[in-house]
This record gives sequence, structure tokens and C-alpha cells, in this order.
Amino acid sequence: MKLPGRIAAACALALGVWSVPAAGDKPQLSVINGQGLRFGTFAVPTSGYREISPSGGVTSGGIFALDQSGVGPAQFVVQYDRGNNGRRRMDLVIELVFAAPANFAQGGLTARLSRYQIDLQGYGMVQPGQVIRVEIPNCVQRVCSRSFNLGGRIDVDRAFGGGLVEIPIFVDAVLVSVN
Repeated sequence: MKLPGRIAAACALALGVWSVPAAGDKPQLSVINGQGLRFGTFAVPTSGYREISPSGGVTSGGIFALDQSGVGPAQFVVQYDRGNNGRRRMDLVIELVFAAPANFAQGGLTARLSRYQIDLQGYGMVQPGQVIRVEIPNCVQRVCSRSFNLGGRIDVDRAFGGGLVEIPIFVDAVLVSVN
């Protein structure tokens, strides 16, 4: 069964080729999640929560923290690659929308992610589906970007057992204005 290995290698090679911008590329908008929202390692007797602020502050209730390392906000970068559109000055307006997070259930463990908080000026708490406006003024390079941190709260209920909880955060981005 060496064929799947060859297919996987070919896919990895193809992804590597597509990630390098060529001179004739079209403009492209992307959101890069450089670091996930990390709540650390803790024990929950029955139910509890942990909240991470965009600046990395931690509040907890009903849990026993086992390790404070590996705790922090999610880090995102909104990036616009102008492609082959020269070097003229651009003022970009991008709208972001965070999807409602999925619930996590495994064995006797359930978890819910909520209370998004963002460090972009003019916003604090962010609801799933809320439009977040990001401005990148005076873009003169080929690739312009803006980074931000996202905090949140995880509520955990435990009947028995334990495990690693991973809940993805989905974000949609739309370029609404290029002046």
C-alpha cells in the first residue's frame, strides 16, 4: 500500500507550490490562525469554566489548574496580497465574521466555547455572526496585514473521564473596500 503515501507526498508538494505567490497572481485575502485559543491543563470535578482575555488574562471557576503554561489567546492575521496590482497606495476595509463554535462531547466530558473577546479598537465582546470591521490604511507593499488576538471562555461539564478538548474557531473574511 505505497500509493497513499505517494498521493500524500504529491498533495504536500502541490500545497507548497500554491502557497508561494507568483508574479501574475490575482489579489487574495486570507485569515491566518497563528496560534489557537489555549486554556491550559486543568481538572474539573463536575463543572467549571476558564476565560482567557485577548491580553492573556485568566479567570477560572470550579476548576483546579494543573499547569499555567500553554495558556493564551488565539492569534490571527488578516492578510491581503495585492497580487499583480502594482504598488499604488490602498486603504483596505475588511469585514470578519466568527462562526458559532461547535460543542464538544467525548465520553463523560462536554465543553462549550463562548464569550469571544477581541483586541481590535472599537470592539470588546464579539458575538458569533457579528460583523467586525478591520481597516488597513496606506497599504503600499505587495502584502499588507493586521494582527489581532481573540480570547474566549470554555465551560466544561464532567460526569466521568477526561481528555483533550479542541474546538475550532471559524472566521470568514470579505474585502469590502479598496480605495
